[in-house]
Amino acid sequence: MEREGSLSITAEGLVIRLGGSLEEILGYSADDIVGKEILMLASEDSRAELQTLINSVKVAESPVVAQKIELLQKSGASLEVYASIYPLRNRLGVLHSMMVTFNLKKNTSVPAILTEEFQRIFRFSNDAVAITDKVGSIIDVNQAFLDIYGYKREEVLGRNPRVLKSEHSTKELYTMMWKDILDPAKGYWRGEIINLKKDRTEVPVLLSINAIKDSKGEIKNFLGIAFDMTRQKELDKLNKMYIDYIIHDIRGPLTTIMVNSELLLMQLEGTLTEKNKRKFEAMINSTQRINKMTTDMIDYSRAQNNSLTIFKQKLSVGSVFKEAVAPFENMEKKLFVNGVIYNEYAMENRDIEADSDKLTRVFYNLLSNAFKYAVSEVRANLVFKESHLHFTITDDGKGITETEAQRVFDPFYQTEDGIKTGGAGLGLNIVKSFVEVHGGKIWVEAGQGGATFGFTIPLV
Repeated sequence: MEREGSLSITAEGLVIRLGGSLEEILGYSADDIVGKEILMLASEDSRAELQTLINSVKVAESPVVAQKIELLQKSGASLEVYASIYPLRNRLGVLHSMMVTFNLKKNTSVPAILTEEFQRIFRFSNDAVAITDKVGSIIDVNQAFLDIYGYKREEVLGRNPRVLKSEHSTKELYTMMWKDILDPAKGYWRGEIINLKKDRTEVPVLLSINAIKDSKGEIKNFLGIAFDMTRQKELDKLNKMYIDYIIHDIRGPLTTIMVNSELLLMQLEGTLTEKNKRKFEAMINSTQRINKMTTDMIDYSRAQNNSLTIFKQKLSVGSVFKEAVAPFENMEKKLFVNGVIYNEYAMENRDIEADSDKLTRVFYNLLSNAFKYAVSEVRANLVFKESHLHFTITDDGKGITETEAQRVFDPFYQTEDGIKTGGAGLGLNIVKSFVEVHGGKIWVEAGQGGATFGFTIPLV
């Protein structure tokens, strides 16, 4: 038999929550006593005493701890227990409910969630905080919880936090969540989820759930703290829209500069000095570089906003790779594909269902990254394994460290050498987004003597 059980009552003494342990101790189910007076649990001789204890808590600043009384089990048998009654007040100090514990052995220690220090932080926190017993019934919530979710306190006390669950919270999410919370070595979970308010509107929150344990390591309560991310999400959305609008406005005049520069260079061919010709070429190269950076920014913004569009069609991998390789064919550094100097017959050519533009960008960005760091050669392997396209590319540069490998796909991250060569630091992040939107995986291998990047994507 459990040694301790608890329940919650209103300021008027009506039961609003029955802890699972108390069901075992007394034999009552929640349906038997929720909504009824707590006095029904006391023996005839102890009812007046229990009422006196409750009355004293209503006016006292401190709880009543470990007072011996006699309860009646559902079977009719009497049971001596030590009752402790803890007042629960709102931030104005008004009593709204009480937590009552019944212990078979005398215990004067105050539960962690009811200490004066914790209660002060709990009441005045700007984050939504909910405390439950170990079976998940809500013992108390703070004012921020009521403000964010739109409930009255009496509407949630005794209920399970699942009342906030939205369709976005999958069974897999809860499985992972509770695996972490109940893990003795961890004991908490933290992540972004979408909850529902009382009016069924959605509210994004950063939620952390912690298991509260006693000195013996046994879970007594769960503490949920939710930060309302509505304003932050709105600002993020505005920022992403702002990026899209600004870049769209930049690309118009940028295209005009690039096209007219190329046209002027063609028209003045033969009349320009070599010095002036190089100036035109530098201007064209700079506009092309800026155009690539603006494209990267738009793709990054869409990936972050989960709005990447993908148009899959049957296409030739060889043709896509040939288009991606074209800008690098006249470079002094050599490109080997499947062990031979690149030519259109250097690899097996098969059809794949993919987005042509995005797959081309994946190949191009990885080739560009490899040629940037290569000393004399780049080696690529493109093969078909069962139902997947498997691609790796290795340069003969100095390689990357484990630390760099862990961050190389992060947006705006660049190695020290990468900073020197310029760019926005988005190329590899975009590659990752494009590969994953195709249902594939990407990786990098750290080490000296060259870096190796690879990806796989399904053929269909």
